[in-house]
Amino acid sequence: MIANNELVLGDQPKQIKCPFCSNSTVSTVTFKNGYISYITCFLVLLIFGLMPSLLLIPVIMIITRTLIHKCSACNEEIGGDGKVFHVLGVKDSMMSFKIGEFGVILTKRIVIGTLLLILTLGVLWYRILDMPTQQWMDYHQHYNPNITITDTWTDYLEKCTKEKIFQNLQFQQSCQQKYIDRTIVDWKGYAIRVEDNQQSLMKFLHHSVNILVKMDPAESEFHPDLLLTADSEIAAELSSEIEKLERGSEFSFTAIIKSIGDFQNIRHFHLLNLTKLEGYIEIPPHLHQQSRYGNSQQFLASSTD
Repeated sequence: MIANNELVLGDQPKQIKCPFCSNSTVSTVTFKNGYISYITCFLVLLIFGLMPSLLLIPVIMIITRTLIHKCSACNEEIGGDGKVFHVLGVKDSMMSFKIGEFGVILTKRIVIGTLLLILTLGVLWYRILDMPTQQWMDYHQHYNPNITITDTWTDYLEKCTKEKIFQNLQFQQSCQQKYIDRTIVDWKGYAIRVEDNQQSLMKFLHHSVNILVKMDPAESEFHPDLLLTADSEIAAELSSEIEKLERGSEFSFTAIIKSIGDFQNIRHFHLLNLTKLEGYIEIPPHLHQQSRYGNSQQFLASSTD
């Protein structure tokens, strides 16, 4: 009698003696998803973001499922159809090779899973960094400057307009030295979109809260004027005010200038305080409909004012 829980039994029920309960029975055919399915789904989530993944993950779970045979008496798994993915028809097989004096034997399932895991870790690392090391440090170290400038948004916009920054590198460097990580602003703006990642795993890949802001006067008719970001500590302190914000809501904010921005990168500020006000403007639904700020940034990077 066959008594091997690695049996290749095809895709139809089979008469077999169960190696677990020793009953002679007809196997029950069912499907399951293994670690390869879950690694693939996580990889898709990292690459494509939340909304596309909601459509892709159900398809992935179907095409990467594995057919298994279970004992109809004790319900233990007793074999399969010999394929890594039943729907895709990828057959499992043994592979062997030598490393010096050592022989290594692997199955195709293990190789595919390992490659997917390496790719997932690589994408995760890239998403966490997402920029050169020095730029990452410049953008994401949280300094605590104590200089609150009296410049209004209009003053700041006149001194560091994107046209001047684009046309004159020396002028760009001057704005950076004057403002970046050295000054705190106390301005008012209007919420275009609020992305709250406090209860999501996305907070480990991005800031806990991202707020796209329209200023008055607006620098661009169609694009956000600046991005406010908050770490988990600040986001927790301001959560009640953040929850009040809707599209078009006016609010006052205190923030550290992190980036003066240009035609390809939005102006970036680290949020320190926020208070919702009574004002409101109509903001048409366009850019802010994207499911993640990363998509908005890609849109901005491909556009010019």
